[in-house]
Amino acid sequence: MKPLLSLEGVGKSYLRGAHRVRVLKDVTLEVGAGQLVAVWGKRGVGKTTLLKIAARLERPDQGTVRFEGVDMAKLREAEHTRLMLERIGWVRRAGPKSDLRMMDYVALPRLAERGRRHAYGLAREALERVGMSECAGQHWGSLSDGERSLVSIAHGIVRAPKLLLVDDPTANLDVIEREQVTQLLRSLADDEGMAVLITVPDMPAVMRAHHIASLSGGRLSTPPQLPEEPLPEDEEEPPGKVIQLRSREQSA
Repeated sequence: MKPLLSLEGVGKSYLRGAHRVRVLKDVTLEVGAGQLVAVWGKRGVGKTTLLKIAARLERPDQGTVRFEGVDMAKLREAEHTRLMLERIGWVRRAGPKSDLRMMDYVALPRLAERGRRHAYGLAREALERVGMSECAGQHWGSLSDGERSLVSIAHGIVRAPKLLLVDDPTANLDVIEREQVTQLLRSLADDEGMAVLITVPDMPAVMRAHHIASLSGGRLSTPPQLPEEPLPEDEEEPPGKVIQLRSREQSA
């Protein structure tokens, strides 16, 4: 099966003062439908840049980014805009700039293309899907970090995208909140067939991912695969086992 999203040989650098700093070096990555892929690394290593390039919100200096087999560099602006509106969900925890209720914020991506009643119905479903129905009437400033992360995901999935790109959804969360967010993202892949690519600042947040990779020094690498120990017949393999790096389909 072909990957929904693929990055091949991607490189990116920025000018910082008089020096050019290479943020990404020959990065290759694939994300398939029904997969949760997590990229972890320290702050400032280029995780957000990687996601922006995956969405063509930034252009790479080298390499190719394909979505559904199409080279995204060859898309016209109108085609890319339509792609972001219909098939790619972009999630960040910056929140709304205006003082919207969370119901209004989540409905916003659908208001232009759907009637108000339908858009708010979809927003209600999205908030319910992430377990945040009780936050519908609240404002961004009154939410905890965990609630903000979940509402942001609702905002990203209200269009039912094929690909969901989520930047640092577990940052500043406690253990319980982090588990709630990562379990939700895993279920979006398993139950709804979304391709989900997330970045995270620490290793424990990747435990539910089908595949994991680390970003350091501009290069993307996967942890070494250790010999697999057989499980007892009555014990199932835990989801997202870090050393396996196998998809759900492969382990079925």
